[in-house]
Amino acid sequence: MIARSLLAIAVVFSSLAYAGVDPASSPCAECHGADGVAAKSGIPHLNGQTLDYLEHAISQFQAGSRPGSALGHEPAGIDSASVAELLKHYSASKAVRPKQDRLDPKLVEKGEALYQNRCADCHPDNGRESDKDAPLMAAQDLDYLIKQGHHFMDGKRKYVTMMDKAFQGLSDTDFESVAQFFASQDQQGAQKTKKRRR
Repeated sequence: MIARSLLAIAVVFSSLAYAGVDPASSPCAECHGADGVAAKSGIPHLNGQTLDYLEHAISQFQAGSRPGSALGHEPAGIDSASVAELLKHYSASKAVRPKQDRLDPKLVEKGEALYQNRCADCHPDNGRESDKDAPLMAAQDLDYLIKQGHHFMDGKRKYVTMMDKAFQGLSDTDFESVAQFFASQDQQGAQKTKKRRR
């Protein structure tokens, strides 16, 4: 049954490569939405994410080096052209991530202080920008952020760049506070006005 499911996914992706890749009918849309905004908690929003990060993430899933809850992440037989088109679509998506409930103002405040001391170098502008190939974090799903944090702390995902130092000594409450801070942010932030040259 699993083998048939994997084959079906590979066939769907292969057909997408020759049909212009309709995101709404792709296997990804069921979880991540046609525009990259996930409908269920615990699933990451992909809209507006950096293309380099998305490409790196899918390569990890296909190699089996990153845990994933979705069946379609793992098969190595997915048509690479179809995957590339879908990732470009999600990265370019201008869809707006919804406001999240369950945010605790006290944890958000604590998370901001931890963010400034530990995370801002790689996730500048409150997680709306990227440095050192880090993913964009602002307005990401809270449950997803917490789950991935535990994957790092439990050794299911490997630390990259300076993440080992950033996570060092964090309690569960500390990490949830940082996750709450990122989840509380607007994805785009305030528009910056450019000064006219005279």
